Amino acid sequence: MKNLKIFPKMFIQIFSVLGIIILLIHLLVFYIFPKTYLENRKEEICTEANKISRNLAGKDINYVNQALDFYSKNSEIKAFVKGQNKKNEVQIKDNVDINMDSNSNSLIIEERTISLNSGKKAYLQFVSTADMQEDAKNLSFKFLPYSLLISLLFSIVVSLIYAKSIKNNIEEIKTVTDRMMTLDKDARLMVDSSDEIGHLKDQINDLYFTLLKSIDDLEFKNREIIKLERLKYDFLKGASHELKTPLASLKIILENMKYNIGKYKNRDLYISDCIDIVDGLTHNISQILSVSSLDNLKDDEEVLCIGDILVPVLDKYEVLANQKNIRIENFLGDETIYIGKRALRIILSNLVGNAVKYTEESGLIKIGVEDAWFYIENSYTSNKPLDMDKVFDVKFDLNKENSNGLGLYIVSNLLNNYKIGHKVLQGQSSFVFKIDLANRQNME
Repeated sequence: MKNLKIFPKMFIQIFSVLGIIILLIHLLVFYIFPKTYLENRKEEICTEANKISRNLAGKDINYVNQALDFYSKNSEIKAFVKGQNKKNEVQIKDNVDINMDSNSNSLIIEERTISLNSGKKAYLQFVSTADMQEDAKNLSFKFLPYSLLISLLFSIVVSLIYAKSIKNNIEEIKTVTDRMMTLDKDARLMVDSSDEIGHLKDQINDLYFTLLKSIDDLEFKNREIIKLERLKYDFLKGASHELKTPLASLKIILENMKYNIGKYKNRDLYISDCIDIVDGLTHNISQILSVSSLDNLKDDEEVLCIGDILVPVLDKYEVLANQKNIRIENFLGDETIYIGKRALRIILSNLVGNAVKYTEESGLIKIGVEDAWFYIENSYTSNKPLDMDKVFDVKFDLNKENSNGLGLYIVSNLLNNYKIGHKVLQGQSSFVFKIDLANRQNME
């Protein structure tokens, strides 16, 4: 039974249950029928006795005897005139049909009293015998075989239909789940009922769609991780070059100074160059460390006044700006932005640092807000226009005119981390960096 497939197994189980129920019903009918048959026979004899007694009332005794004799010959019920001297006895005449070999005979006797035409009373006796077991068998064998056959045929049909229905549902689930195993996005179970099978199909559909969504999310995250790993690789590759090149230059200068070679005999001049190289390395290392901590700048947003963070940054670059006679005009009021405080400090430090670094002698830097955009604009002259599509890419070069450095890369990643819009614009004599305040400002 365990090794059978679902269709024959379900058919056998359902047919067995229906077959047992049908057999029990027929057995009950077989054993209950004699009692019912006996009661019906009693009612029939009582009705006949009442009817005949009414018809014979007021008749002659001879007429009564002849009528009862004629009735007895043509009926299973035997009728007699009871003897006058046998009040305490039951008179059974020879023409009463009794099977003396049967142990299940039932004798039914009804007595009636009628008045004759002579004024005397006559006692009529109606007698019937019934072999209940034999009659039940005869009737059972006459009708029950057909009933049993029809019932069994009905059980077979019902079992086939029900087992076929269950098999079809299971086959459909198996076929569709096979397609689901191949991640066929069009695979779906048809839900055409609200019973347990329908609920099961609907739950399988929901489970599969949830699985597809999870797979899509994982694929998207994998693509993002691959993209991030590529960016990290490019960044580390460029950063290592940014650190190695100044170190190599520093080593060459120091070795030449050590052996008093050529122009490097003027140590005081080249010690200043070494200090500048070290300052540049320190700045690069600081930026690299800032990038390494970007992932930690999450869920720290708050509404910040930009001016409160900008003032200390401007103070830090005041000396450098004064050395190049750069004028800084700050038009900020109480404008706010929704961002992490540490991130805003890094952004403003990089933007102001870049502006001071790339602004020519006696240049101008403007800081303010226009049309819900925060901007830092610095005067900038160059014979070659910048490639605005790659301005946020990391590109290191010892020749600073061809190097993008880390500043804008860090700023762009931080603003993207907080989903804040930003853009750069280049004019004929200026470079502008803008940050969108409209969509994130004053959020709580």
